[in-house]
Amino acid sequence: MKILVVRPSPSGEELVKNLNNTGIPSWHFSLFDFYPSTSSISLSEKINELYESKIIVIFSKKSVFYTNLYLKNNNLTWPFHVKYYAIGKSSAFFLQKYIKKKLLFLYKKKIVKVY
Repeated sequence: MKILVVRPSPSGEELVKNLNNTGIPSWHFSLFDFYPSTSSISLSEKINELYESKIIVIFSKKSVFYTNLYLKNNNLTWPFHVKYYAIGKSSAFFLQKYIKKKLLFLYKKKIVKVY
């Protein structure tokens, strides 16, 4: 049996390499990848929307990483007045390193059926 890893590059490739090195056959097929934008429509054109927002939803650590990289390179900070919501605990903790605010997130509840 082989494991198919669909995690985005380059972390998906790194996971496959580690699995193969430990004797677990696996291969990588990414449905999408994250890279810094080279688009003519960039974050610099959207930065005002970031500061005018009331709510920011974070879907991945990579989105936090690249946004923080842009903000840092342009001597900007994450807006403090907004409410942040993160999808996933690891994304929430990753975001907390940069925004320095208390985080609230949902814990997955185990669903128990009673017969």
